[in-house]
Amino acid sequence: MRSLLGTLALAGALATLAACDSVTDSPSTSAPVGAITVDQLLARSSDTPIAVQGFLLADGRGVVRLCAAILESYPPQCGEPSVELAGLDIATISGTTTAEGITWKEGVVLTLARAQDGRFTVAVDVG
Repeated sequence: MRSLLGTLALAGALATLAACDSVTDSPSTSAPVGAITVDQLLARSSDTPIAVQGFLLADGRGVVRLCAAILESYPPQCGEPSVELAGLDIATISGTTTAEGITWKEGVVLTLARAQDGRFTVAVDVG
């Protein structure tokens, strides 16, 4: 009985380690070298332009946001935190998807600069 319980405990521990390893190796969850997350952007005090990775989402009213996450609805919704992007024409971004008036793209890297009123502008599109 002791041997069986030990074997089951070991198997469970190995399964947990394997699951953790596969999550940490996922390339879609890590920012490219030099790019920061939306959370890190909001925590910065500097106004200098910086590369930020996130999920780009434009609602049907013309508001474009870079989101920390996209909620799993269809069409997706912007997860928080997020920042509004002033003056970005979503039509200039290749590889987007549109459904029911919402346009989005995952894994976007944009160089953002802080604008007035808490919004950000795209200084250079790097990806």
